[in-house]
Amino acid sequence: MRGAVLLLALMLAGCDSAPKASFADASIALPDDPMNLPEGPGRQAVLENCTACHSPSTMLQQPKVSREKWESIVGKMIKLYKAPVDEQAVPQIVDYMVHVQGQQAAR
Repeated sequence: MRGAVLLLALMLAGCDSAPKASFADASIALPDDPMNLPEGPGRQAVLENCTACHSPSTMLQQPKVSREKWESIVGKMIKLYKAPVDEQAVPQIVDYMVHVQGQQAAR
């Protein structure tokens, strides 16, 4: 028993110094997203509330859905993901996405 206590004391004696670690600076380069959002009603609301998390190309590649589904999607972003979206801008955001998807479908 005495030997175990002595071994433990010797092991702990080596623990009084901080571990040596070094960290290198790192950076990443995000890809450019050259696609701009087309003009349309509510574009400014989308720029102010959505582009912090979503790139234009991501927004413009979403499947075409109804106005009600866009309302649900934006609501989910706010409630579930805690997106910092001005709730008064929601109708404008929905109008924009419905408008843009309508324009894309017409092409």
